[in-house]
Amino acid sequence: MLTAGRIFALAICAVALTGCNRVTEAKLLGTWRAENDETVNEITCRRDHSFTSWTSWKNELTTPSVAISAGDWQMQDRGLVVHFTKYVPVDTWAEEDKQMKFAIVKIRNDALLMKNFDGSNVLTYKRLLPDYVLAPMKRAPNDADFIGTWKIHYNTHDFEMSFSRDHRYGNFARVEGVLQQFFTGTWHTDGNQLIVDAKSVPMFEGDSVHKSRMRWLVTGIEPQRIAIKDGPVTYCLERLK
Repeated sequence: MLTAGRIFALAICAVALTGCNRVTEAKLLGTWRAENDETVNEITCRRDHSFTSWTSWKNELTTPSVAISAGDWQMQDRGLVVHFTKYVPVDTWAEEDKQMKFAIVKIRNDALLMKNFDGSNVLTYKRLLPDYVLAPMKRAPNDADFIGTWKIHYNTHDFEMSFSRDHRYGNFARVEGVLQQFFTGTWHTDGNQLIVDAKSVPMFEGDSVHKSRMRWLVTGIEPQRIAIKDGPVTYCLERLK
């Protein structure tokens, strides 16, 4: 299976930087999204120089359909250099060691323009999310921190997650404007980890049920936001209620 890093490499032309506007690291911070009729490609450049790329296919709304690569990034010789160190080939992280340099044509506050691999077109990434930076934790998380409903942009999709006082867990997404539940289960905190035991909700008669245990490291807590790490990748929960 192609990794997100390899798909990202095919999508962008690795040539010398062109364009008259100055590219700085600060301008690249955040999450960017480009899509066509079949796929969604997202990249994140973070302040700590960690980098993630995701590629998902629009005919599926399931985590296994997302190819993910992670590593670090830097600006070098007026170009974006990415060192991919980990990727998800199926459902667990594996080691990777691949360095690539990508070309930026132009960057604005809300758009990042890059040439495609053969240079015939310019691919436009729209700014999707800022680079969330939460203050380091001074204490371990507890169950009370999570009780409520949160939104999260996870693996190219927008989800709502609910954590109830009786430790029931729900995962929802809007499909054609209708909120639909995709996972149900239980949750609890253990030290600096949020642990969720979930199973998928069948979408049709005969649909198989998939079980999973997610162990997310909690790295930052604010009243309205919580930062969690799934492997090397940071995500942000934002409180809805």
